[in-house]
Amino acid sequence: MSESEPTEVTGAARSTLIVVCLVSAVMALNASSLNVALPTLSREFEVSSAEGSWLLLSYMVANTACLLLFGRLSDVWGQRSLYLGGLVLFSLASLLAGFAPNVEVLIGLRVVSAIGGAVLIGNGATLIHQAFPRSSLGGAMGLYAASFPTANLIGPTVGGLIVDHVGWQWVFWFNVPVCLTALVAGHLLLPRPVVDKRAVGLDLPGNLVIMVGVVMLTLGITSLTDLGWLHPLVIGCVVGSVVLVPVLLFVERRATAPVLDVAVIRRVGKLFLAGFFTGAGRFPLVVLASLYFQSVVGVAPGTAGMMLLPMPVGMITASLTLGWLSRRWTPHQIMSGGSVVGTCGVALVALAIHLELTWMVMATLAIVGLATGLFIGTNATVLLERAPEDALGVVNATRLMLQNTGNVLSLAVALTLLTAILPPGLGEAVLAASVPAGGVDAVNAAFTLVCLFLLSLGAVGAWYSFPRRGDAEEVMQPRPEVSVAACRQVGLPKDMLDGP
Repeated sequence: MSESEPTEVTGAARSTLIVVCLVSAVMALNASSLNVALPTLSREFEVSSAEGSWLLLSYMVANTACLLLFGRLSDVWGQRSLYLGGLVLFSLASLLAGFAPNVEVLIGLRVVSAIGGAVLIGNGATLIHQAFPRSSLGGAMGLYAASFPTANLIGPTVGGLIVDHVGWQWVFWFNVPVCLTALVAGHLLLPRPVVDKRAVGLDLPGNLVIMVGVVMLTLGITSLTDLGWLHPLVIGCVVGSVVLVPVLLFVERRATAPVLDVAVIRRVGKLFLAGFFTGAGRFPLVVLASLYFQSVVGVAPGTAGMMLLPMPVGMITASLTLGWLSRRWTPHQIMSGGSVVGTCGVALVALAIHLELTWMVMATLAIVGLATGLFIGTNATVLLERAPEDALGVVNATRLMLQNTGNVLSLAVALTLLTAILPPGLGEAVLAASVPAGGVDAVNAAFTLVCLFLLSLGAVGAWYSFPRRGDAEEVMQPRPEVSVAACRQVGLPKDMLDGP
């Protein structure tokens, strides 16, 4: 570590962490509570469950599509200004959503909310990275990584209480006072840039091609459940997104400041792939385990939700220990270990399902959750350590865009495999949690095979997560002093950020 690099955890850094974690928690609460409110909203606006599901899908599609654009904009305008603007947009959309007269307006406001959310989620890790010295960055990233699953854990309960006692409107209005508090705190406490940003081009054509491609791909994938692989909309969207790949390459070769810089991709490309495949091998487990508990074990939805708790609890626990672990191992070593342990955890889930040991399924989900918590925070840390200072926003946004796309794609493929393996009619029975006694063995075998598919994805992610020759030296190069020079105040005890 350079002698000139600050090691003191400053008040501005702690203020940044508090604001970013608060906003992350609100976004998680909003997403998970809306899942509970969806049947009420469908009845309120007299729409089908398929139409009502677009209240969730519209947010996911718009959010994923906008991530890279706002990542680039944050590099041009600065993360602080854009982050505060995203808070304003998210708050305004949440306020208006409670007054929506019909489902079409509500879906439109969810899209606006997703745009604001893309700004917020795309800049959270970057703000923390810029504020903290390396010695305490692991603990800070761990707390940030823990904020989302913690809020996500209590979101369904909060959402149910809100809908039952004060009305569905407050699922959206709840965001407003919290976001306004974060906005005021952010305006007063978030450190202002102390150096001028280097001129960076926006590359509007490249961003436009990427946005259209991501919208088409996520729209096609999310339509699979209702329409199937052979529906014209699904085929058109998936094929169209693939066709846009050479178009993007053509546009980027001629751009003066390409949004996908070849030099940056060479520097962090393996880390992108590690995040993509590791996430793709983990995300479907939550849905698959829920279906398994209901269709094979035969428990009610509420009980299945309780049986899934070991996974998010494991994620939270691991995230909170990152500060302590970072004092003993490098972020890259923790990331690689988390990816390998998580892959082994998926193998144990497959074994537990094959052996029909419900307690073992729950225990192995906890292992996967622990490993995922270790991976998420450190993958972001290593990526941002290796990224150029003028590309932090776009690198973090690319990480999130690939993560979201991989999660959606792997879930769609996993569910398709599950139903394709099973005899006709039995796949639909699994999705409806009404498997006849004679079909349990076949369903159990199908779940085992799908877990092996996820295991293969995780193994690829683990391979890319291992450091290659020269990686460690590049990661451990000290960041320029200007990236932490804005943090010169006093705040919370340092031990809280370094972990237990």
